[in-house]
Amino acid sequence: MSDWDFMSYPTITVLDGIQDLPALLPHVSAGGLCYFANGSVVLDRYDPAQSIAQCLDQAQAVLDRIRHDASYRLGDVQDEFMAHWLAGQSSSIWRVLVGAVDPHSQTSSKYCFVDVGDTRIAVIADNLNEVAALATALGSKPPEKTSCPCWLFRTDVLPSVPDVMPSTVKALFAWLKQWDSKLYNRVQRVLEREKSYLKFNHATFAVHTPIGWLGFGFDLDPYTRIACQRRPVLYRQHLHGKGGSRGILRLSITEFGPDFVHSRNLHFKDLKDKRITLVGCGAIGSYVAQALVRLGAGIGRGRLTLIDPDTVNPANLGRHVLGYPALFKPKAQALCDELSRQFPFSNIESRPANVQDVPDLFSATLVIDATGEESVSEFLNAVRIGKDVETPLLHVWIKGNGQAVQALWTQKRSGGCFRCLRLAEHKNYREERFKLLKDEPIRKFVGCLGFTPYAVAAPMHAATLCTEMVVDWLQRGTPSPRFRTRATATADVHEVKNQDLSRLPTCPACGTNHVEKPAVRQQ
Repeated sequence: MSDWDFMSYPTITVLDGIQDLPALLPHVSAGGLCYFANGSVVLDRYDPAQSIAQCLDQAQAVLDRIRHDASYRLGDVQDEFMAHWLAGQSSSIWRVLVGAVDPHSQTSSKYCFVDVGDTRIAVIADNLNEVAALATALGSKPPEKTSCPCWLFRTDVLPSVPDVMPSTVKALFAWLKQWDSKLYNRVQRVLEREKSYLKFNHATFAVHTPIGWLGFGFDLDPYTRIACQRRPVLYRQHLHGKGGSRGILRLSITEFGPDFVHSRNLHFKDLKDKRITLVGCGAIGSYVAQALVRLGAGIGRGRLTLIDPDTVNPANLGRHVLGYPALFKPKAQALCDELSRQFPFSNIESRPANVQDVPDLFSATLVIDATGEESVSEFLNAVRIGKDVETPLLHVWIKGNGQAVQALWTQKRSGGCFRCLRLAEHKNYREERFKLLKDEPIRKFVGCLGFTPYAVAAPMHAATLCTEMVVDWLQRGTPSPRFRTRATATADVHEVKNQDLSRLPTCPACGTNHVEKPAVRQQ
């Protein structure tokens, strides 16, 4: 016992008591017994004796279940199969990154090598531009291309759990046949018919399974492979004979492509293939853009378009995602450049223009108004209603000095529009329909320039609310409630319930009753 702060669980080593069981057991390794899932239990540092007793009791319960419940053993090994495949079973493990490849048919992809510092990483991808983009993102020199193939396969069958992980070619073939006979036959077909694999010192294979990529391979005998290059079937026969005792290589395969990166943490479809237009790349928009890219905006046939006519000034840096390197650059372009650097496989474009000068504004799957400027929101609202477009429009803004944030999703003619948040009758013209702030916000002025001060937490809060509604749209097909308010814990504001905003009959933008606007008072 070395960590009496209990930041990590005490190591418990199993010395005996698990005889007559398969060598491949769940939760048992040379590094000790895994008895608590990481972070599942907090041990009491003020009662170490009780904490250690708690660990020993749990360890005993896990061991008893391993011994007496065969289905538990099988299921847990299945769940942890990739860890068992790599941990302690072989001294030869290759680290491989895999990008966009097509393993549906019997095919192969060529290896490239990318140097990251002193580490050389093997990469397989069908698109060499994808590998070059990865190298650039990692700060590596251009990738080294090779003609060495990795043979790719796909199976919908979970890997079978052997008593012991295969360590020789003969054991590998037997396990493949037990796991998926069709997969076994496809591997054998490569060894029997493909001459190209005999040009190299090793043959490698990658299989896309329901639990991820599993890779393996083996070195080829240098003399036998040369003798069999015209008739690869002879080398296959060699592998089923004397060559079967040769040890196998294990591949640790990690996906790096956008389909994996942007969907791994989701249990619903991401923004892939959708065209998203973000109006406003300031404090709110910069954080919204980051979230959209991480949700998959701009991948596949999709596109993320950033619209903002302004430039980054020193006054912006205190609450913007960009820093000093972006100073005096157009916000849209600077944000596009930064996001493209972080996510080189995303299709992101910038339009440093006034939104009034963008004719194809609503030729998108979703338009997000993150300007926080009511006049721009009114304009976008009027364009959406005037053109009667199908594209939904999501507004998000900050109230006061950051006491609260609000968002409104508008779509077609259902529900209220952005202008429905203001009353239209003569007596209460442009009065807020749902009063939130109890006090007028603080305003500051520098010369003729006025602005509302708020800390960086406010745009982050607004971006979170906006992202939440986009996620609800992706997950459930609807962002209802379409009008949402989030106040900070210390804000002294009126309560405004989350709701599907109803349309005001007297709304000058979308209402059915015409209202004469009050005359402008002459000065």
